[in-house]
This record gives sequence, C-alpha cells and structure tokens, in this order.
Amino acid sequence: MSTSAIKGQHNSRHFRKTMLVYLAISVFCIVFDRIYALFGHGVYSASMSLMFLYPLLGGALPFLLLWQFAPQEDSVSHYRLYYNCYNSGIAALTVQSLLNGIFEIAGTASRYLIVFVVCGWVMVAAGLVLYLMGLYRYYSGSKLKS
Repeated sequence: MSTSAIKGQHNSRHFRKTMLVYLAISVFCIVFDRIYALFGHGVYSASMSLMFLYPLLGGALPFLLLWQFAPQEDSVSHYRLYYNCYNSGIAALTVQSLLNGIFEIAGTASRYLIVFVVCGWVMVAAGLVLYLMGLYRYYSGSKLKS
C-alpha cells in the first residue's frame, strides 16, 4: 500500500468524522431547543427552533459531499486555515441563532447579535473562497505547499 493511498484513506476519515460531529451538533441543537421550550412557558422562537439547520446544512451536508466526491482534497495547501475559518463561521451563526432565540423568548433584544451574523457569514465566505482558490492552485499545476 502506497503512502498516497494511506493519506487518501485518512482524509476520507477526516471528512466523515467532521460530518458526524456536525450531525451530533444538529441533534444537540434539537434536544436543547426542546428542553428549553419546556421552561419557556409556552413561548417559542423560530430562531432557536431552526438553529439546527446551520450545522446540518452548513456543516454536515458540505462535508458529506466532500467525503463522497473529493476524499483527498484536504491535501490542498493551508487546508486547516480554510477548515477552521469555515467551521468558526458556522459556529458563530449557530450561536447567534441560539442567543436570538433566548432573547426572543425572554422578550428582549440585543443590537450586538448582528456582529455574530456578519462575522459568521464573512468567515464562511472566506473559508469557501480560500478553499476554492487553493483547489484551483492545486489543480492548475502549482501543487506546492506554501
């Protein structure tokens, strides 16, 4: 077995593990919402009820697609930078949805939640754009790791 086959197998497991973690976070968000609703005195929040969609559609789905169609793509230079930036963006959006739900149920608001939204989307976009640029460099022939 060559080292490239071992590396490809490791990368495939990396994407699968990330996908499973995001699925677990989605389940946790659903359970947290149901438990919080028990103490919310009949008041519900769409932000909190739908917060599981960020880790599910923004986290598990992209890594499922990467796991199925591009198992060796994390050999792109600076992959961890893109990976961490993207995951931090998804985390910021999920936390913003949670806090917004808590504030709605409590009957108050915060003007600082927009910071989570803006930073979250900027980090997600930066992670995607930089990853795609890294893929372009990887496939255009300059496969040198910077």
